[in-house]
Amino acid sequence: MKVVREDLDGTPIQRLVVTEPGTTEHFIDEVVGYLCPHCFQADETLTQIWHQADCRLAGEHGRQFYDDLEPVVDETTPTPELSPTHTITIVEYGETEGKSSETGEVGLHEGETVAFFCSCGNLDEDVFEIVHDESCQLAGWHRSAARRAD
Repeated sequence: MKVVREDLDGTPIQRLVVTEPGTTEHFIDEVVGYLCPHCFQADETLTQIWHQADCRLAGEHGRQFYDDLEPVVDETTPTPELSPTHTITIVEYGETEGKSSETGEVGLHEGETVAFFCSCGNLDEDVFEIVHDESCQLAGWHRSAARRAD
């Protein structure tokens, strides 16, 4: 799936809009998530973006929601996000942006990975930080992995 980012009125956060659905069940112009243009953190909802600690928007949106969810990798068990039996779509940027004349920041490049989209509808910039819906086969993995590590 390829997306571009579009500005939202009243917030610096940008929406991720599908330009090429790929093999997924998405549509052109569908909004699949949101992206912080400062720290490039993404999530499927605007209110749940978890900004980097040094981002100028840190502390806003959903940082408090996920502070207790840390993925724990169990080295004896394969990582479920990488299982061939579970669909995770790589969300790539659909165009190359130039350098901003206003801020001097370099934009995203075509084909650059900006997020990962689970078949349960949840998205994050890191495949291992997706918080899955209860009906998803990966739901609760963060907590169950932590329990196994004890």
